[in-house]
Amino acid sequence: MGISEKKIRQILGKDIHVSELTNKGLQDTYRILMNQSTDEKKKNCYKKTYKKNLRIAAAVAAILCFAIPGVVYASVKSGFFESMFGNETKKSTGVIHREIDDGKGNTVAVDIPSKEYVPVDEEKAEAMIGQWVMDEPITRKIGEHTLTINNFAYDRNGALMYFTLEREGGVTALTGDMDTNLTKGAYFTENADFYFYVESTSGVTGGENIYIDIEKSRKEKLYCYSYILWPERLNDNDTVQLVIDKYPAPSRELDEVATEEDERTWWEQTQTERITLTDKGQIPVRCIDLGADGYIEYSPVSILIDMSKGLGLSEEEADDPYYMKHLEIKYQDGSSYVVSDDIENINNSGYVLGTDEGYKAAFNRLVEPEQIAEIIVNEVSFPVQ
Repeated sequence: MGISEKKIRQILGKDIHVSELTNKGLQDTYRILMNQSTDEKKKNCYKKTYKKNLRIAAAVAAILCFAIPGVVYASVKSGFFESMFGNETKKSTGVIHREIDDGKGNTVAVDIPSKEYVPVDEEKAEAMIGQWVMDEPITRKIGEHTLTINNFAYDRNGALMYFTLEREGGVTALTGDMDTNLTKGAYFTENADFYFYVESTSGVTGGENIYIDIEKSRKEKLYCYSYILWPERLNDNDTVQLVIDKYPAPSRELDEVATEEDERTWWEQTQTERITLTDKGQIPVRCIDLGADGYIEYSPVSILIDMSKGLGLSEEEADDPYYMKHLEIKYQDGSSYVVSDDIENINNSGYVLGTDEGYKAAFNRLVEPEQIAEIIVNEVSFPVQ
């Protein structure tokens, strides 16, 4: 890399505050630089495994940078912070009352909990978790689709991934809408001839809820935000891989195989690629360890609560996420973040998961560990020392 290009790369890595219009131009330039080079079928896929333009863009970057006094490039992670924690394109919703068919000919009334999204302070986000966020996009051509992992960050209990999926003529492998955003997330279709997921080097596969940005997405390109939780806590030295399974045919054909031998042949013909997502390590976690009286582990992006300690639950109840009735993080300034509340019908998480280790939740906003005064689980308060 020449000296001038190196300087431009250094500029691209710095943080600034710019207008929305300027920021869009900068982000578009960055994309030019980098882009050159819970249904059962889904669960089963888990088990069975996923210099010319450069010079032009660099020149544009230099012009933009030096034409604005005192301005340098915005962090390439700003899109990640807004996508995972912000509210520019995610819309808060109240409780939604619906009637659905239970599959047995009966109409059942259901309530979809309210969900609130709040603004994110990107400068604060950078200071809190920026050093652990992947900032070099990874792009793979998978058949007719193109997958780009824009950003990724993780701790020992969960992870966050911002990606796009595109296909000329329209994306056919993944589908989702506002309903899936409010419920179980986007899912791979029967027309998909591939599947991808994240897995640690120790073999822990993440469960996820994929949110599709309805405002930004179009038919040919989906903008997706994946909230991921690990069913087992990762080891301190665990790294994370993107696993891509490339099927020999669309997944619907797997349902049509006649024998176990045909199914075995299908999986033998499936090609698997493993890609290391980041070498930046895990976001550190903190814990409230009261021995038999309680244990909570948390970071700016996720929380683990051992439901068997300090909550008066039986062993059977402690294993059931149903018994998480209220989860709230109270800050020192008196404000609070209600992650969930059954009585008020609130769900402000990105994803929740019941595991043998306890109840886990991925936050839908950035949490400041230093500002937490107490964490309330059901009616029990766990003070943060």
